Amino acid sequence: MKKVQMPRAIDETYLYSIWLSFWDKLELRTKNSDKIEVLNSGEMNTSDGADFTDARIKINGKILRGDVEIHLKASDWKNHKHHIDERYNTVILHVVANDDTDNGFVYTVSGRGVLTAEISNINEFSKAIKRDERIKCYAFNKNVPMDEKLKWIKKLGLTRLFFKARNLSERLAEIIDENFFMIAESPSDYFSTYKGYSLFQLSHKFVWDQLLYEKVMEALGYSKNKEPFQKLARNLTLRFIADNSFAHTYERQILKIQSILFGVAGFIKHYKGKRSDAETKIFLNELEREWLEVKKNYRRELLHYSEWKFSSTRPANSPIFKLSGASKIVWRIIHEDFFAKMSDIITSKLKPIEKAKHLVELFRVRSEGYWENHYNFGGSSRVKTGFAIGTSKASEIVVNGVLPMMLTFARIFNNRVLENGVIEIYKNFPGLSPNWITSKIEEELLLGKVRISPSAVMHQGGIQLYKFYCSNSLCNACAIGIKLFS
Repeated sequence: MKKVQMPRAIDETYLYSIWLSFWDKLELRTKNSDKIEVLNSGEMNTSDGADFTDARIKINGKILRGDVEIHLKASDWKNHKHHIDERYNTVILHVVANDDTDNGFVYTVSGRGVLTAEISNINEFSKAIKRDERIKCYAFNKNVPMDEKLKWIKKLGLTRLFFKARNLSERLAEIIDENFFMIAESPSDYFSTYKGYSLFQLSHKFVWDQLLYEKVMEALGYSKNKEPFQKLARNLTLRFIADNSFAHTYERQILKIQSILFGVAGFIKHYKGKRSDAETKIFLNELEREWLEVKKNYRRELLHYSEWKFSSTRPANSPIFKLSGASKIVWRIIHEDFFAKMSDIITSKLKPIEKAKHLVELFRVRSEGYWENHYNFGGSSRVKTGFAIGTSKASEIVVNGVLPMMLTFARIFNNRVLENGVIEIYKNFPGLSPNWITSKIEEELLLGKVRISPSAVMHQGGIQLYKFYCSNSLCNACAIGIKLFS
């Protein structure tokens, strides 16, 4: 197959633009001359996994629906470890600018071959891709020293931590209002947001436990189910779960917690009576029995099944499977004095990287019982499910939830040891999963020379830079833009 001559400025972001804008005009060529027609390009994925989800592709007359992964070279599939990552098991087409494979296929962790297709008419779109689809300084920022770029991104990473802490402080005030009904006591003058609240209200354990619970649930929703997870956590308070999940054994407590979560979420009502395997029927009967005992005490809104999104969601990211993992974290928050445990880790004498590992471990959840071989209320999985909440998601919970929350607590109570501990962990926290924003910053600002994903503070700084400056064209407020355009 003749090698495609690529435009000089090509990068993955350029390929994303082509896929999004010209999917119906692409000439896709394979080593085996397969006939490929793109029926729908799908949706850009802003979280973990393949670049585009829910695409529809006709390959040799057969219509497939699933994910599409895009790379400059086909060998990037293996270089990026997709061949050992279950999140890429649902990829139906691998689109590249240069197919450097031997046989035109790449392989998933399950061993399935994924057809690789080259964009043969790639040069036709170079003029059509508007320059403003890139960040504004793309054509000029090569003159800005790399150390200045990295310094700015790191500074914005810390800004993002403080920004998240400020947002959490607002939600904390709402939780206090909901639970104490604005009882007038001596106000704390340390943090202006909290004037009017007593130290008793601010330091009450369940207030912080509720905040932690909400941040965990938000993270487990990913982008597709973030809203219903948030709604569930606010309607179904941690206090209600604690008051209604008493039992004499750990297993029974977990069953009760799961029954409450699945009951309020609307899943028990939806799946009860539907066709399923014998193990699922037995488990649903147990959940329903527990839920009916508790339901009479629940006075708030129930969610409906239709509020949850399952389309293009990988089995391991199913909201049902993630709720099974949430039940274990809920149990830990209620029974293990989680807040004190996190505080002890942060203020310990361990190195920051070791503290980070211990914090992440608190939120990892291995599947047990029914969930060892089920991702959903249906047929069993052919492989063990492993972890309901793995290291990657647990790391996101710590960076986006735990550290901002602990920083908020430290600042309210003027605990400098805790505050410094949070910041040091954040600065040394290992990388988070890359996404399209971090990839865009790496390619268009750092020109492919430096990766920011291996560092959480740089990862978050890249997101802050794009969301608050690049996407709003606030170059005159950006340290790099000022240097280039003033």
